Amino acid sequence: MTRHVRQILLSVTAATGVVLVTTLLLNRELLETPKAPAGLDDSAAWLAEHPADWLTAAAITDASLDASTQRRFDLWHAAHAHAKRLAPYRRNADAGFVRAGLFHWYELAPRDRAEVLKAAAPLMRERQFFGGMHVALWQLTRDFAWLHANAPETTEARIWLRDLAVSRGLFGEYRMLREDIRTRRMKEFAAQRASADPATLLELVPDRLTAADEPLVLGILEELDRKPFDPEQIGGRAEIVVDYAVRHDIQPLTGILPMLDTPSKLRDVTRARAALDLNNASAATRIEIASAVSGAAEWEPYFLDRALFEARRRDATAADAYLLRAAVRGLSVPVLAAGEQAAILLNNGKAAEDYRGQLAARAKEPRTWSSSCGASELCGVASRDEYVTGETLRLELTTTQSDETPPYVEVYVDAALRAEGEVRDSRAFEVRTGPGLHTIELRLINTHTRNGTQRRVKIS
Repeated sequence: MTRHVRQILLSVTAATGVVLVTTLLLNRELLETPKAPAGLDDSAAWLAEHPADWLTAAAITDASLDASTQRRFDLWHAAHAHAKRLAPYRRNADAGFVRAGLFHWYELAPRDRAEVLKAAAPLMRERQFFGGMHVALWQLTRDFAWLHANAPETTEARIWLRDLAVSRGLFGEYRMLREDIRTRRMKEFAAQRASADPATLLELVPDRLTAADEPLVLGILEELDRKPFDPEQIGGRAEIVVDYAVRHDIQPLTGILPMLDTPSKLRDVTRARAALDLNNASAATRIEIASAVSGAAEWEPYFLDRALFEARRRDATAADAYLLRAAVRGLSVPVLAAGEQAAILLNNGKAAEDYRGQLAARAKEPRTWSSSCGASELCGVASRDEYVTGETLRLELTTTQSDETPPYVEVYVDAALRAEGEVRDSRAFEVRTGPGLHTIELRLINTHTRNGTQRRVKIS
């Protein structure tokens, strides 16, 4: 191409550009996107002139069942079909169809309802849509299996479904989802374990741990032991994990060494108890002395741990001193049980027998529970330390406030689920425990009635 030809082409291109700009300046309406009119009749007329406008077709679908025409259901189907042909992969094409169908659910024939649910299924897999619609769809359809089948593949969605199930008395579904959620957490942990930092893995920990969660606790402790981390960056769920591990003797705890002598999310008493588990009495003493609240009730478990620690070292004086510190607020059942164990470790048979006698007497006294709604009532979680003289523990529960959906109670012994079920009027649970000191925890799963009233169950 010669220079002369290039100049001619550039001149033609420039002239064309000038013509186009001039045309646009003189005809500004060409820059404006025409908008579809409001109103069903006007929208239909617009769509006849602009048949490729799928957004208008979707809007007609959304409004069609509110129309006064006798053929509104035909219009609803036809508009939806037209929108789907034009935009088969756009969610908006189905959203109007689903929204109109749900608002007019009780007017729909079974076949139409099935079509609405089919169109809704892909939408349900989106977090925001599912979160906002799963309760309403349950109220309309009463089809929990459909909700479960079309929920997003996330732990969060399963938690929403679990809460829905238990609030509606679907206790079989609740039990299924409880295990499903636990399984999903372990799968997420396995998928992230090699690459994620400990702070991220700790986010998988639920608010309340049970014996069924111990594989997750063990895995996280192993990762804390294997990977370096900044103690100040570890979240508050480290307290849940380490406290559970200390109370239930789960190892290894060597990974939490960086959190013992540096600022961390662990409570002082948890750090001190962990130090004892690591056979580091000097670190435990430093934490105890430095704590501003070492005389508070929350330190009783540490004093009992320390008493047994000293008894194992054959230091009777130190063991007795820590038992006395634990007993400042009275001879509780855990204090008496720890005293018996310490006496056995120190070969003091007479003291051990005296402690056993006091424990047996306490076992005959009326039970009192640590609960948010009274010493003998369950309205959320109630717990107590129980010294069992036989092989089983009998708990009698009576409903005092509920609705047509009965309270559902889980019974945990030393964090292991041992019994569960509905309490219709009254129910007795016979729980096998074995003799000795046990921590008993009752959980009322559906804490509120349909109208928001607190459920209550009497414990005896």
